[in-house]
Amino acid sequence: MGERPGGRDLKRKILDASFLIGPHAHIALERLAAEALTRREFATALKYADRRIRVSPPPAAHCFVLRAEAAWGLGLPEAALSDLARARLVDPFDVGANRRMLAWAADERRLAAAAQLICREGSPAILRAAIAELRRAGGGHWAACSVFDNHVTGWIAWTNALFVEVSLATEDGTLTSILEPNPFHALASADVQATTFLVRRPPSTTAQIVTLRCGEDVVQVRRVAPNLTSTMNLRAARDPSVGIGPNVDLPTVIVPVYADARATIECFESLDKARRPQGTGKDAFQVLAIDDASPEVELQRHMSELATAGKIRLLVNPVNLGFVGAINRALNEIQRGDVVLLNSDTLVPPGFVGRLADVAYSAPNIGTVTPLSNNGDIFSFPTPNDVNPMPRYDEIVAIDRVASAANAGKAIDVASGIGFCVFITRACLDSVGELSDNFERGYLEDVDLCLRARAKGFRNVCAPSVYVGHHGSKSFQEEKRGLVLRNLGILDQRFPNYREECRAFEIADPLRPARAALERALPWLAEPSVLVLAGERTFPAVTDARIRHLRLHGERTVLLLREDNVLRLRATDGGLPQAMRLRLDTEANLGSARDILARLSPSRVEILEPNPLPRLIELIRCLHLPIDRWLISESVGEIASLPSGTTPLLVPSKAAKAYAQNRWPDRKIVLHDWPICSLTLPPISANDRSLAIVPSTPTPASLRIIQTLADRLWRREPSLPIVIAGTTCGDDRLMSRPNIFITGAVAADELSDVLTPHNPGWILTDFEQPVFGHPLVETARQAIRPVAYCDWSGGALKPRKGDLAISAIVNAAGLADLVVDWVTRP
Repeated sequence: MGERPGGRDLKRKILDASFLIGPHAHIALERLAAEALTRREFATALKYADRRIRVSPPPAAHCFVLRAEAAWGLGLPEAALSDLARARLVDPFDVGANRRMLAWAADERRLAAAAQLICREGSPAILRAAIAELRRAGGGHWAACSVFDNHVTGWIAWTNALFVEVSLATEDGTLTSILEPNPFHALASADVQATTFLVRRPPSTTAQIVTLRCGEDVVQVRRVAPNLTSTMNLRAARDPSVGIGPNVDLPTVIVPVYADARATIECFESLDKARRPQGTGKDAFQVLAIDDASPEVELQRHMSELATAGKIRLLVNPVNLGFVGAINRALNEIQRGDVVLLNSDTLVPPGFVGRLADVAYSAPNIGTVTPLSNNGDIFSFPTPNDVNPMPRYDEIVAIDRVASAANAGKAIDVASGIGFCVFITRACLDSVGELSDNFERGYLEDVDLCLRARAKGFRNVCAPSVYVGHHGSKSFQEEKRGLVLRNLGILDQRFPNYREECRAFEIADPLRPARAALERALPWLAEPSVLVLAGERTFPAVTDARIRHLRLHGERTVLLLREDNVLRLRATDGGLPQAMRLRLDTEANLGSARDILARLSPSRVEILEPNPLPRLIELIRCLHLPIDRWLISESVGEIASLPSGTTPLLVPSKAAKAYAQNRWPDRKIVLHDWPICSLTLPPISANDRSLAIVPSTPTPASLRIIQTLADRLWRREPSLPIVIAGTTCGDDRLMSRPNIFITGAVAADELSDVLTPHNPGWILTDFEQPVFGHPLVETARQAIRPVAYCDWSGGALKPRKGDLAISAIVNAAGLADLVVDWVTRP
């Protein structure tokens, strides 16, 4: 007889198990997925690729490509294309994702993939397919080039053009070559001409511009970094420790302009309003705009009109130099005074430059100052590292006015500023020089400048007293992720500790008090809200599920997350508050907390915390708020202390109701079923069945039960594997066992897709402690599969046919024996 497929897979798992633990486990998972794809074992490949995506470190684009390959091989095209889309979201430039998207998609996604492949693909066959796709969309010329220290080389293909040329603009002039078609080129065909080119680069300490043209059309413009190291800065360096007063020269606001006429025009209108502080007849700053070869006629005309009216100075680039090239040209035009680098998709409030300058000169060694914004990464308000909605101009002015009072005089140290709006003192600029040419357009060159400034002794600070609106990503949109990834690699080489410093900053969040002060001073939404009280460690999945339910019913919710004696407030719709902390340790703090909670216009309080602080309950009652007390876990605290006949106890499921009635027979119990995700699984295959375990939360008790069960099942039926849908507190320890596979973190709506390739014949869930309303547990209990679970109701609920209801008093060994008998029953 031949060996069962499950036996072969099990033997391989025994050999592979040792590679799936430790700091390099993610690499082993990728390798195993790739090897399984080579063997065309798509279900096995899907298991490994899926786990890789769910564990640390965060998955790169190729991880999603591996899972897409497996899904495609299993006949799941929508899942495959979804993973390719996620891969392109991680890295739009990823060649593997774009190759497959071009081959598999049948919509506009093919066109986007083809455009990305043109500059990065090496296979002539795939390039011909990409060109054909772009031709169908109306394209007529395509090109790619690679830059080296001594030359630039590449290819260009075209359909109809009178001439084709490549030029290299240097500080000494422009070198131009006319290109002849090569009929033997790999991309040439009956109606497509193509050729390669090579242009020698003379030594230069300044950036050079490569331009490819087909007839009158510019195919590509590339700004390339100098191939000689410059020994010059913009100005002679100054010692930042020497006290320097504000420069007598006006600061210059530098705005590079390229596209999005509407947002850019609004930006310059706000600059015009901010130019002259109220009550003065003098300009507070000057504006220097750089038209970076904008393709929008309306924008060109508007910039020209502003310059003619004397409202701005205007530089016009004949070809697009990109953000770095435009800024550096402007910096070389400005001989004196401080500067502000400003994106053209911002809206600025009155007096912003003067207040940034005040912060800059509040200490002698401050080099850069960045304001708060709706969209500014760590500087974002109210939610940091998020894109908050762009306010209207009048709302920006109102927020800024409040910020100027709430955070007056504050300067908070940060690792680096961000170029959507960054004030740079002349001393700092003279010391660090211009922006680096080594970065791809538009991202992280501002961070590099700030880090270089810090290396020279300057401080980078945030001015939380200034607020600037920022649309964000108007210029590059979907390309942003790929550009950031490329530039982040360059930044890592120069400043290898920067990313770790950013993570530490996010955890410490030194800007939180300033955001909280601004929140406290701003008006809050008057719409009634439901206050949801939960504990920091009390089943966050249950809390998140309840908040989603309330949102589906149109109720605004504010989460009160308890951290010991502190309540952290967070409006779940992204509004205010986000950074508030309430202390309940003194009468004064209790009074302040009462006032803040009253500002939220609460309609009621829902308590999910099993044992809320008595003083908090008293505070809620002082506000005369209705209390909905939910049972989501075993509790002997506040629930047990409530006298009979008081506020009813709400439960989210029939199992919770049975448990509550069994434990508190005199209490009024009210059932409100929470929505449950469906768990759709294909018919069970006779071979290679597995036992699926869906834990509610990673705890030591859960780990002990799983270990005991795995040991006993291995002795009884070693060919029957266990798959754990989720995480445990000992993943490495369990993954080293030959009969256990752990998927990694899973959401309830993903459970079907995650379990399907494992062919679960049985499911074990809800076995650690009573947990009610947990989306994973509730979803697993509804599966069209035999389900084992602890019967917390004491026999009050009759199990479905085939299910295993385990007594709640059974210990880990007894539970394991019952489950093993259940799954090995003939």
